Amino acid sequence: MADFPSIPFEEAVDALRRRGTNLFASDHWAEVWQEQHQAGFTVARSAGFDILKDIHAELMKAMENGTTFTDFKRNLVPILQKKGWWGKTIVTDPESGDKKTVQLGSIRRLQTIFDVNMRVSFAQGRWEQQQSVKEDFPYLRYEGILDSRIRPLHRSWHGTILPMDHPWWKTHYPPNGWHCRCDAVAVSEDDLERNGWQVTDVPAEGAPVTWVNPATGEVMEVPAGIDPGWAYNPGNTDQAAHLAKVAMDKLVDLPPHIGAAAVAELAFAFPQVERELSEWIEGVAAQAQAGEFRAMGARRVVGALDDDVLNFLAGRGVAPATAAVTVGDKDLFHALRTAKVEPLPVSVWKRLPSLLAAPEAVFWDLQDPGLVYVLNEPEGMGKIVVLIDYSARIGRQRTVVNTVRTGRLVTSLEEFGVKNRYERVEKGPV
Repeated sequence: MADFPSIPFEEAVDALRRRGTNLFASDHWAEVWQEQHQAGFTVARSAGFDILKDIHAELMKAMENGTTFTDFKRNLVPILQKKGWWGKTIVTDPESGDKKTVQLGSIRRLQTIFDVNMRVSFAQGRWEQQQSVKEDFPYLRYEGILDSRIRPLHRSWHGTILPMDHPWWKTHYPPNGWHCRCDAVAVSEDDLERNGWQVTDVPAEGAPVTWVNPATGEVMEVPAGIDPGWAYNPGNTDQAAHLAKVAMDKLVDLPPHIGAAAVAELAFAFPQVERELSEWIEGVAAQAQAGEFRAMGARRVVGALDDDVLNFLAGRGVAPATAAVTVGDKDLFHALRTAKVEPLPVSVWKRLPSLLAAPEAVFWDLQDPGLVYVLNEPEGMGKIVVLIDYSARIGRQRTVVNTVRTGRLVTSLEEFGVKNRYERVEKGPV
């Protein structure tokens, strides 16, 4: 029997509906990470099967009508069986070639899908409600179900009362793991006085757990007591920013000229893309400033080669596999650590999508093949070096992308007038 409310409310229904506008086929649950689950909907091992719309549609029926898991599985199982997404199958690892048996659809998996999506949707909706009454109910109280099934640390968090805007809720707003039944309840000053409660300190907890993402190989630090992939607030994410990031990520898989056209259409969303990018770049820059240069393999799509660049490259026998331009944490460390002159300000790195879309000039480096984008910013003129067809790991697999390798400040365009070194990419007719 479910431990979440069976009566739906509008905000929870809307949360599940929004996630259904972005369907992610995936091979492993860890491929789609944390906040992406807030902005989209995925099912592990769904790649290659046309099932995501079917599962989401049945979840929507259950959420809107307040129906049970029994009804959900009764309607869905025949559809999944007909499409072949049922039982066990043998898959081949794309890198090692090893074969293994994996579970596709089953009653147990459907139970997990139902439970997770209902809990996350209710959490998203609840957070939206709490934000609307924050002036009168400025605190949240962590509440666990104190029976034998509760996790020990979740038990210790029970009764924690902190301001709604406290950073602790960014990682500890429930649910905090698979089948976690905890809740966060809005609390007013009157509630504190009536119940004899008081605002507490942040709960003491153990050291973070080092965890290796089985889908990407990325090494992560997971807060103690929280299952990997659950250390985020389902409601307190910048939805527009994550949706924009998701759209940018899709550029990698598009044919080059289609990707070039797509990024032009996405220009309106660059402010949202840059909000998400900024937080990540600030973290990488803070590591570099502290002298910690261990790259985790994280990567962001920050733009695309436009048609003029693609046509220029074609004329020189260069045919990129994709138009997508990416930057990885390793690339940023390289730029921040090894620049021979003043490196680009972090503020410039944060605005890469906008700047790469409208550069001062673009050159082709004849001696060290690569594109050089010259950017003109209030902080000064800078250059960004983009390598074509760079092998990078995205998700479980290695793929070929174009990547920003380094960047630094320059004094003027005269630097690129060196004979037999740079060739300018001319803009075509508008």
